[in-house]
Amino acid sequence: MGKRLLILAVVLFGFDWYVHGHTFHQKVPLKAPLETFPQNIDGWQGRSQFFSKGVLDQLRVSDYIMREYRSEDDRVAIYLGYYETQGEGRQIHSPKHCLPGSGWHSVAEQVRTVDVGGEKINLIQAVYQKDEAKEVFLYWYQMKDETITSDYTLKMKMVLNSLKYGRNDAAFVRLSAPVTSTVDEAVRTVEDFMGDFLPRLAMFLPE
Repeated sequence: MGKRLLILAVVLFGFDWYVHGHTFHQKVPLKAPLETFPQNIDGWQGRSQFFSKGVLDQLRVSDYIMREYRSEDDRVAIYLGYYETQGEGRQIHSPKHCLPGSGWHSVAEQVRTVDVGGEKINLIQAVYQKDEAKEVFLYWYQMKDETITSDYTLKMKMVLNSLKYGRNDAAFVRLSAPVTSTVDEAVRTVEDFMGDFLPRLAMFLPE
């Protein structure tokens, strides 16, 4: 077991060195700017939110959308950050670091595969708490047509896609809902919204 961990550590270090030491010049644009993403989605009314300049300077995202959608008593917040290319200082930030930095602490987490309209989405389902508030987060990384849940796999795909396709563009997709009754109910709210959200998302992300 110790030898396996050592080999894995060496491989991951090599990937990390490669990613940080190489600049990939092929930028892959979105099909359309994210600001044109529909404000109204089958009864869901969206309201845009924006990061401060300081946060954007840290994220160095190529384009993003952050909105809160409401339908009657339900609320779902979305954040989509897109990177045309990734390299040193310009990579997706893991929510495992960002959320605790905002005062949220992890309560539970699991990896799931969700069927949305016949499309299999690999995602992480996590529950975070801040003071008395609880929130359910469903999120994943997306590179080309793959949905990824592991930070290590994301790094490997960055290198492999760069070598195979000459590109390493990626998106981070996160949806969340407050836990007002039960966690299962909040998860169902997010999954119901995903059924309306994902077909529209495909019209923006490159193939």
